Amino acid sequence: MAYRKVYFRIRTEAYVSERSSDADKDAFKEESRHLFQELGWTLEPGHNGVCDTVTKDRQDLYLHPSVFSGVMEEANIPPLQEQLPDPLF
Repeated sequence: MAYRKVYFRIRTEAYVSERSSDADKDAFKEESRHLFQELGWTLEPGHNGVCDTVTKDRQDLYLHPSVFSGVMEEANIPPLQEQLPDPLF
C-alpha cells in the first residue's frame, strides 16, 4: 500500500477572528470528532491547547482548525475528501 502526506485545508469561522466564540470552537471540535468517528477513525483527544488526532490502521491525521494533516493510504484520500463538508462548520 502506498501512503501519502496529506493536507486538507479547512474553512471554518470558529478560529478565524477575535469574534470566534467558545460555542463556535466547541461546535467545530464536535463536528470534526463526529465525522471521523463515524468513518471508523479512533479519536485521541487533544489537551491543553493541543488539537485532536485521529488514527485508523497506520494512518493518522492532526485536526488543526485550519488544516487536517498527516499520513493516509492513497486509496483512502478521495473517499475522505468526499465526506469533508464544505465548509466544515
